[in-house]
Amino acid sequence: MTSRVDKPDTDADEAIRAALDQEVRPAFVVVAGAGSGKTTSLVKALAHVVAEQGPELRARTQQVACITYTEVAAREIHIDVGNDPLVLVSTIHSFLWTLIKPFQADIKQWVATHIERKTSDLEEKIVSYGTRVQAKTKEKDAAELSKYRSQCASIGKVPRFTYGTGSDYGNGILGHEDVLTLAPELLMTRPLLAKIASRKFPFIFVDESQDTFPNVVECLKQIYSSSDGMVSLGFFGDPMQQIYQRGAGAIQLEEGWIQVPKPENFRSSDRVLEVVNAVRADGDSLVQTPGRSPSERNDGEVFFFVLPSDADRTINLDRAREWLDANGASGCWTQSSPDDETKILTIVHRMAARRLGFEGLYAAFNDNQSRLGDDFIEGTAWPLRAFDQVVLPVIDAETGDEGKAIEAIRKHGVLLAEDLPPSSVKAALAKGLAAACQLRRIAREDAPGSIGAVLTLAVSEGLLEPDPRLAVFLNPDGDHNDVVISDSTSSVLNDLMNCRISEIRNYRNYVERSSPYSTQHGTKGSEFDKVLVVIDDEEGRYSLYSYEKYFGLRELSNTDRKNQAEGLATVVDRTRRLFYVCVSRAEKSLAVVLFTADVERARQKLQDSGLTGSARILTLADL
Repeated sequence: MTSRVDKPDTDADEAIRAALDQEVRPAFVVVAGAGSGKTTSLVKALAHVVAEQGPELRARTQQVACITYTEVAAREIHIDVGNDPLVLVSTIHSFLWTLIKPFQADIKQWVATHIERKTSDLEEKIVSYGTRVQAKTKEKDAAELSKYRSQCASIGKVPRFTYGTGSDYGNGILGHEDVLTLAPELLMTRPLLAKIASRKFPFIFVDESQDTFPNVVECLKQIYSSSDGMVSLGFFGDPMQQIYQRGAGAIQLEEGWIQVPKPENFRSSDRVLEVVNAVRADGDSLVQTPGRSPSERNDGEVFFFVLPSDADRTINLDRAREWLDANGASGCWTQSSPDDETKILTIVHRMAARRLGFEGLYAAFNDNQSRLGDDFIEGTAWPLRAFDQVVLPVIDAETGDEGKAIEAIRKHGVLLAEDLPPSSVKAALAKGLAAACQLRRIAREDAPGSIGAVLTLAVSEGLLEPDPRLAVFLNPDGDHNDVVISDSTSSVLNDLMNCRISEIRNYRNYVERSSPYSTQHGTKGSEFDKVLVVIDDEEGRYSLYSYEKYFGLRELSNTDRKNQAEGLATVVDRTRRLFYVCVSRAEKSLAVVLFTADVERARQKLQDSGLTGSARILTLADL
């Protein structure tokens, strides 16, 4: 176990333990503000169950389930509990698949119905064609319909379904979205499955519950209600940190459930916490309190800048950072080191992509209405996997020292397959090394379209065995076992091919946090010495959020007012939550830079809002 387990208990920790120890176990919802040590409470709860219930659980071959939002979080929590096999820590998708994968007959029935529905929808679309539908669209839809019919015919021959990254029904592979829809549907409509799940997992904890999908929350409630008080179901989250639109937000308490508040903030300095609470005040009733002892607390510092949006934003942002260098008390804001970290948060990745040199790559994944956009933000988009596996290792290997390149080709390509006859190895190596030289030349030139050039070359020369979806794109007329790619995926791949290879490296530096930039979404759960939040609606071009509406600089739209009247989430609610996540990342110092057309009006609105606390509000004249 890690030191998290040994940290002093809070009132919330004691309340959670009391709930876990009851003979008839109640469900509970932990509402923990930013910096409260939510993960610490979760780990302590897991450790308590292992210590008190471990022998009994092992005797019954049961496990404790902990559901997280990302693979990274799952690994961290599993390390925190000493990698104990009694604790199953997994993402939502993986956990759901664990529950349903034994029930192959039910899965096959769902897949068959799902494909029939897709086939029927496409048939209706084709029947309703108007005169303006292009021949290319007709041809593509007809090909897609043919593939769906072929998949439908082959479902009966699939011996077993497995879980992968993307759907390939004909080969028995289900994708993320399939599992996310299929599993809750089965658990909600087949009481026996829920009963079996409750017996396998008598303790189920959900991390980041505010971002858990509503249908998943409902199926977990179904598992709990079917257990007759023998399952302890705990949700750990914070509705104010819900930043993904598909998330459940606040978990609705059912009869007999317990709510456990955790208001302490162990992260932020006093002045930063003042802003954190000011932002939270309009969102819910939880008031965060300093978690550190008086001797460990510090005042910290907060600055707000209001700068003109009609000038060069990058130059003025640099001027604000230089001013902070000269006038702030917390060190350098213009550079970042591991011991003195500054993080610049932008509202969307496009702002960072423009400054860091991967705007074309960003646009390819995010301007085509594709689900791949979310994977790109997380750094897990499948079309870029080829670069990590083969392309970059081959390009980076020095001529004469090709060991890493050859190993990458051997592992992920077809040129050096294991069954290659010994007599052919020398010729294959020569071919691979020649192709590697060509890849390096293309990368050095770094022309527009160099991504397409290196991918096409790597596939054609056998250096890379492409993902089936990439194979369909590169060779639409080939035999691809009825793999279907959507129009939006084709558009992503087409735009990706036109990008420069250097954008991949710049993007990798960004997602691996080797640059000072990140997004206001991407740092949830993280903390930094100094945080600089860049607010710019015009550059962000993101209709889900509007800081100008949040600060009262723009009128609400009719849709905003309608949502407000109906009690639905509004652009102001979403922006407030995003701003809360931003300001609560700071440990010592916080700076907020607002770019706007009317500087004086914005300065006055900020002053009147109370959101700035005791912070100074500076304009260009102060710099």
